[in-house]
Amino acid sequence: MTSEMYEENGTTIIVPQGRLDTLTAPAFGKELEELLSRSPGRCLIDMGRVDYLSSSGLRVLLAAAQAAGRKEIDFGVFALNDMVSEVFTMSGFNHFIPAYADKKEALSG
Repeated sequence: MTSEMYEENGTTIIVPQGRLDTLTAPAFGKELEELLSRSPGRCLIDMGRVDYLSSSGLRVLLAAAQAAGRKEIDFGVFALNDMVSEVFTMSGFNHFIPAYADKKEALSG
């Protein structure tokens, strides 16, 4: 898994690519932890290039959402493909992590 990060309209957007699973989730979690420690006002994860999301990946997203909440950082995800969206929804994560259809909606939401 690789990821890139950029700023747009005062929002930090991180774009992971590949599988977010048992092997890759710890490193991605550390990357998110480091990012959130800098207290950006808003952080969005572009999930459009994530082709697999396991329970380990969900735990990383949960930890990031909790850390963001403690620091009052607006946090969310967008552009989930069908498989990732199904995992996200069936696990109930859509009830406490905002999920947007696309970047335009996420930036305005």
